[in-house]
Amino acid sequence: MDAETVYINGGQIYKSDSVKTVVSNYTYNPDGDPLFKFSKNVSEEYPEGKKYIFTREFKDYFPMDADREGIDISSYDLCPDVDLWIALGAKSETETKDYDLFFAVQSVSELKAVATYYNLPYPITSEVENLITNSPNTIHFWRLENLYVVPAGIQYRNGVPTLLKLYTYPTTIPGWKTWMLGNSYTDGGEVYESGGIYHQLTGGQGKDGYTMRGSANYQRAESITSKIGDKTSVKYNFTKTDDGGDPVIMWEAEETDIASGEKRIRHYESTKMFREVIGKLSSGNNLESYNLSSDVDFWLGRSYYDNTNEAELYFVATSSEQVKKVSEHYKLPVPYNDNLKNKLDNDPESLRVRHYDMLGLGEGNFVPVVAGGIVFKDNIAVKIKLYEFTREAS
Repeated sequence: MDAETVYINGGQIYKSDSVKTVVSNYTYNPDGDPLFKFSKNVSEEYPEGKKYIFTREFKDYFPMDADREGIDISSYDLCPDVDLWIALGAKSETETKDYDLFFAVQSVSELKAVATYYNLPYPITSEVENLITNSPNTIHFWRLENLYVVPAGIQYRNGVPTLLKLYTYPTTIPGWKTWMLGNSYTDGGEVYESGGIYHQLTGGQGKDGYTMRGSANYQRAESITSKIGDKTSVKYNFTKTDDGGDPVIMWEAEETDIASGEKRIRHYESTKMFREVIGKLSSGNNLESYNLSSDVDFWLGRSYYDNTNEAELYFVATSSEQVKKVSEHYKLPVPYNDNLKNKLDNDPESLRVRHYDMLGLGEGNFVPVVAGGIVFKDNIAVKIKLYEFTREAS
């Protein structure tokens, strides 16, 4: 789910929720429609909860979805100016008193016509109008072919329309949703590299040049990009083991010098100990050819370039004291500031790459793994990094 801001009554904010708050308002519904497998939680406003039941017209945009045909909502009072009705929000598809009718806003004039038809206050300001007209790809929820769907809803209570709401889902990358953001830090907390993982729902259509995740209508294109300062752009590409990719760290990074356009590829290789944890594999090595700090108990892997003596060794960062000792071993400044130090010691969840079964205790006992890195050039350590990954982006 994405962060959400909902407008009513001339621009009044009806609600503005972070990702975490939005998620807490819904419950996963395994029997729900594949387009949105969540139900609104029981609340004072929705004493019996609320399901989302999609229309046939909207479902036509998702040809790979064979699980639901979609419903006919022509029995409801539908404004004739709406081109695309999305869904009925109600406790059941036979509800006639307390429900919401959702539609795709394709123009400001359409939204104004709906407000007039139902005799309800117009929900937005000119600023949001400008986004609908010129930048719907910065506030949309779904993308249907060339249509960015910005949803609106007419709320009914006791069979009477009472409120017109516009739903927005702001994103920092036009046309893409942010799933995770990442930074690496060095030299007392200075940002070295910054980027994110972004996705775009494709309705099962696929997207050339991108890694595809999920299946059917949950299929989404994934883009992982970053920048190193203002000189280098980076695109991370998924690599298959059949094509020579690593069995655990299945990526390579294409680095481009922004000024010259010159490219180089950074390859990744997991350690034997990491492969044993993730896949019970016995292949690989544990970086024994490098000068390894004895304060590191677990080495994750390395990245390297073809035809150079530059590499980065990745390790599990367990505490600020451990990272300090590692830094001292290589005679380098610590990579954290006070804020990062506090997170590492007291909230490693906020920095984690992922949760892994590092202790071998099985499901339910995974621990957050925070990554550090040591950059070697000609076998000399020149930089130490601390990595941060956050999952509450919009």
